[in-house]
Amino acid sequence: MLVAVSGGQDSVCLLHILAGLQGELGMKLHIAHLDHQLRGAESAADAQYVADLAHRLGIPATIEQRDVKAFKARQHTSLEEAAREVRYAFLAEVARSIGANRVAVGHTTDDHIETILMHLIRG
Repeated sequence: MLVAVSGGQDSVCLLHILAGLQGELGMKLHIAHLDHQLRGAESAADAQYVADLAHRLGIPATIEQRDVKAFKARQHTSLEEAAREVRYAFLAEVARSIGANRVAVGHTTDDHIETILMHLIRG
């Protein structure tokens, strides 16, 4: 199972829960983290935190950077939409490369509501 880990509370909590259950459920985990290159040193610190966490938990990780601003300019979309599209394309690539048939992401209800509102506003 691929686990998307941003470094935030939601995804780190999800990772710890899945790490605790992986033996019982007979699954192997792989962490994916994408540095969107939007927050400078903060983004790099998040990537390092996820790398350190993966090492401590003994879980392999794929950590990459993508130029979301360039994608946004090419697609003429909002920064949030561009980041989401780039992130999910990255997760799909990693899942294919490791043979994962499941991807776990940590989203709160607020995240889901925000996405729905953005879609409603855009029409």
